[in-house]
Amino acid sequence: MDFNQISYIAVSEKMGLLTAFILWAALLQGFFLALIYIFSKRNKSVANTLLGLFLMAIVLEALTTILPFDQIGRYVLNEYFALPEVKLFMPLFFLHFVLEKLGSSHRFTQFLKINYTIATFIASISLYNLYLFFSKSSSLVRTFDFTFIDTVHFVLQLYAFLISIIAFIIVFREVNWYKKLVQNEYSDYNMLQIKWLWRFIYLLLPAVFLWAAELIRVIVAPENKSVFVLPLFGFIALFFYYISYQAYIHPTFFKKLPQSILDKKQNRKGTMEVENNCCTETSKLIQQYMRENEYYLDHDLTINLFAQRIKMSPRLISTCINQNLGQNFNEWVNGFRVEKAQKLIENDAGNKLSIEGIGQESGFKSRSALYTAFKNKLGCSPGQYRQN
Repeated sequence: MDFNQISYIAVSEKMGLLTAFILWAALLQGFFLALIYIFSKRNKSVANTLLGLFLMAIVLEALTTILPFDQIGRYVLNEYFALPEVKLFMPLFFLHFVLEKLGSSHRFTQFLKINYTIATFIASISLYNLYLFFSKSSSLVRTFDFTFIDTVHFVLQLYAFLISIIAFIIVFREVNWYKKLVQNEYSDYNMLQIKWLWRFIYLLLPAVFLWAAELIRVIVAPENKSVFVLPLFGFIALFFYYISYQAYIHPTFFKKLPQSILDKKQNRKGTMEVENNCCTETSKLIQQYMRENEYYLDHDLTINLFAQRIKMSPRLISTCINQNLGQNFNEWVNGFRVEKAQKLIENDAGNKLSIEGIGQESGFKSRSALYTAFKNKLGCSPGQYRQN
């Protein structure tokens, strides 16, 4: 063996140690974050508890794959079902967390209940394995036919993967539903600020692709050594706690929404009545009510509150704004607020008012909402508008 070979081996060993250190440090971080989410009294909520359980499931699944030892005493850890199988819990906790944040978990109660039951049963199989070990010094693999256990385990992996795909489909649909709901019912721009949730979703997608690649490898070339499992858990371990931390520092970034009028089923007759009543004159009247009474100055204005004040149906208002004005409720209300802010800036010749003060007087709930509305409507910030 020459010097170059020795150097290559030494570097490889150091890289292996560095990778292991980074991976274990990330898993430790994820473990403590999970404990904070589950047991923190300050930010106690169902959503945070579910997020903590999701992180804990990821940590446990990673441990079953990358443990540096194969057994504890005479108990073998690298056999099927020696440790609890928690793969199915991961997509369920992930889905349940997002649904709870969006206030729509009640719509999937049956789906969650059935799959939580199945996941609990699968995880409890390891208890039977422990029973066999302590009572008969055996295991599932040694008691039953190996091919049968191997097949059962692989079918469970496929099932967990299928649930993951379904979970992502539901999550994408529900987050888009949430966005549409806010745009048509709420005037607060902050309720649309859910980029951290999108990052949380998107950064988990590569792990799903790697998981799919590993399942394909098992089907096509089961004799080959896996090249996807370690990168999969390495990716999750390095990135999931970052997204979780972002969610943790914004525990009330958006609250669970009340039951929405958009979520209610309406019959065909009711919809036709709304469309027939929604004429140009009605739209002008709605505009007049908003402008003359300045309802938009209410920071927490919703379409339901506005409808109560002008004695009209929320559905009629929403339809008129969408069809005749070409906007959603959020855009429409914040358009009035931007106009108000423009007038305040133009009349403030000595620049005595602060940008925050102008935003408050115009009906904006926060500085970020003011800047977002200005960018969307005028293509510039309030400061730039003042300078020009």
